Amino acid sequence: MVSERRGFAADLVVTWTGAAANVALMLVKLGVGIISGSVALVADGVHSLSDVATDLVVLGGLRIAQRPADEDHSYGHGKFETLAAAAVALALGGASVWLAREAASDLAVGTQRVAGFWPLIVAAVSIAVKEALYRATSKVARTSGSPATAANAWHHRSDALSSVAVFIGAAAALAGWPAGDSIAALAVAGLVALAAVKILHGAVHDLTEGALSPAEQSRVRRAVESVPGVRGWHALRTRRAGRGAFVDMHIEVDPHLTVSQAHEIASEAEHAVEKALGGRAHVVVHIEPREEERA
Repeated sequence: MVSERRGFAADLVVTWTGAAANVALMLVKLGVGIISGSVALVADGVHSLSDVATDLVVLGGLRIAQRPADEDHSYGHGKFETLAAAAVALALGGASVWLAREAASDLAVGTQRVAGFWPLIVAAVSIAVKEALYRATSKVARTSGSPATAANAWHHRSDALSSVAVFIGAAAALAGWPAGDSIAALAVAGLVALAAVKILHGAVHDLTEGALSPAEQSRVRRAVESVPGVRGWHALRTRRAGRGAFVDMHIEVDPHLTVSQAHEIASEAEHAVEKALGGRAHVVVHIEPREEERA
């Protein structure tokens, strides 16, 4: 429980840090983009604006997910984190549509832009900041197991990649290819859309009671089979709720054991599975008798 609270605290700190950085980057990108006439940089500023909005959504999801189980949510509030991840994906998807529309409109009209050196400088700073935020946030997400924080990390990475596209577009415009700025904005839209699809796929999987990954299920099987006294197992069911996993299964034991002995084996199996899943699992094991000959 203590480690879980520390995980939530780390998620909140890194998310607040990212939100502050996103506000600063948004203001700089929009200001320089409007003054210089770079549609790609303005588009990147809007992307940063979506980052700020999703940071707030993630913070809300993390706050609610910390609440203990109650009568209305007997399995806890972990899926509010997954809902926050889905909201991040939807925000990214909406931003990608807007960016693509603006860039395509410029290309269709034939707008020619040579924005100067400032977009290059701002894009370079954004790349460095957002990549650093991605690395810090993804590190926290790996430790805490938070899907919302992991989604936010990819949001930082998508912003870094979009800034790379802005940098290339601005450089192309300076080199004598003004359409490069609008084409870079289209590339930004594509990168943002890909990030949205990836995040939304994982969120929908968890929200629709999708099973744990094959690798995680394999760890569960190995953990149960390593417990002395377990003669077999079946009816394995798994699902995820936020950063936690839920596992229930049937194990088979010697029918001549006492209730206390069989219960002890079941408890060991539950602890083994919890450990195999990094301690973030709720495990329920049902006991069934099995003769040695059948085993």
